[in-house]
Amino acid sequence: MKSSFLLMGLIGFVFFSCTKFSADCDHKSEPKSLDGTWKMVLVKDNSTSAVTTKPSTVQGDVILTFISNSPTTGSFTGKTPSNDIGTNAYTTGPNQRLSIPNLNMTKVGETSWGGLFVDNIRNAQQYSFEAGEKLNIKTSNKILAFNKQ
Repeated sequence: MKSSFLLMGLIGFVFFSCTKFSADCDHKSEPKSLDGTWKMVLVKDNSTSAVTTKPSTVQGDVILTFISNSPTTGSFTGKTPSNDIGTNAYTTGPNQRLSIPNLNMTKVGETSWGGLFVDNIRNAQQYSFEAGEKLNIKTSNKILAFNKQ
């Protein structure tokens, strides 16, 4: 009888010690916000699943730095291969909703790689993380994939 209680107690301890309510048992290391610096590594077309990576002929990267102001608002800055991205606001919502209504940046002739970012980021709808080091921003037509820097 004592061994049954001991076994049930041990099972209960294991089950309840690492629930989603316990901050001490967060084994996934997924970020809770967009904060940080991210480099765009690929763009995937939602309808065809075609993947585009940065052409080897393009010098420079698309880099974004997100800074949260609250759990649902923040700003980002960055650069493309040809332009500087000024301070832009973003908002988040339930189910990892993301809204980027404006894109303030310099307007020098953009590369094809930078153009993929510029043409799609204002259509952001949702974000997700993979393994804590990858950020996906889903737009109406594309998925912009970033690696943590």
